[in-house]
Amino acid sequence: MLQPLRLARATGKATKSPPRLQSRSFHSTKPNPFFAEVMSSSSWFFHGIHDISGLPWAYSIPLTALLVRTVIPLPLQMYTKLQAYRERSTVPLLAAWGHLYRRRAQKLQQVARHGAGKPSSDRHGPLNLKAIAADVDRERRAMRRRLGIVRYWQALPFLQLPIWLSFMETIRMMAGRDTGPIQWVLSLAGVELDPASRVPVEPALATEGALWFPDLLAGDPTGALPALLAASILLNIHRGWKATPLSEMAELPVPALAKKLSIRGLRFFVQLLALNVGLASYAAEIPVALLLYWISSSSVATLQNWALDRVLDARKKNDPEHWKQVYLLFESPAARQAKKAQKEADVVR
Repeated sequence: MLQPLRLARATGKATKSPPRLQSRSFHSTKPNPFFAEVMSSSSWFFHGIHDISGLPWAYSIPLTALLVRTVIPLPLQMYTKLQAYRERSTVPLLAAWGHLYRRRAQKLQQVARHGAGKPSSDRHGPLNLKAIAADVDRERRAMRRRLGIVRYWQALPFLQLPIWLSFMETIRMMAGRDTGPIQWVLSLAGVELDPASRVPVEPALATEGALWFPDLLAGDPTGALPALLAASILLNIHRGWKATPLSEMAELPVPALAKKLSIRGLRFFVQLLALNVGLASYAAEIPVALLLYWISSSSVATLQNWALDRVLDARKKNDPEHWKQVYLLFESPAARQAKKAQKEADVVR
């Protein structure tokens, strides 16, 4: 006999559902073909210099560093040196313009106090420092246009940093080291280098050494190369990063003194980092091949910096045309406009 279907009453208790199986999917990070292409090009350059010169790796690595520094970073260094040379030429002129506008503001302030009793409506009112700064900034822009100074020339030397890092990373892979700074940065960004595109280890580095380091794949047990690396970096900082002597800071105002001291402190901190690089390379037994390239690149950069300073100093003494152009900046805009109109009138005649 069929029983009637009874509906269960709803209760406040929740019914338990069967457990679900949780699944996790694993996938590899996306490889970076651009990084692999850069490493391949750097490796091709290393092997090309080694094959063409016929020198052992102990000598072809410094030769490669010399060629890389000459072909790519040297033009940037020459351009930035020339820009800095022109920028320094404007410093006394800007100081003169600032003094002129300050005196003009003081005179207008005196007129406003002792005149007809009405305050001056000119924007150079009582100690209007913002207006003075705006006038000096306008003269600075005019000087930059006249001397051909680009706006962001200070950032141009940083363009050579990726090139230096790519060659350092390539020689590190050729020496058999698995980890490096670029790979660490890429791992933080979730990018993994394809193992098939890695630069292979160069076995000839183990037999084509020189002097007390016959094996370029091993570290330097004497510590001479790490010490030479630290010395080359310190010399590069000393030659390329000029700091104002402490004897010349005694009479500076407080803001300028704080700025100069902060620059000296940053320079001292970088020098401490250079010493740390030497000690760390000795403790970590960095391969000699990597040390050779680093020492050669730093030494060549120091020599190039010294040579460019000598050339620019000679140009400063023997180039009256440049100082004639700088002297013309002392003229007021109205006088320059009058001279330009006079030249145009002479041409028409």
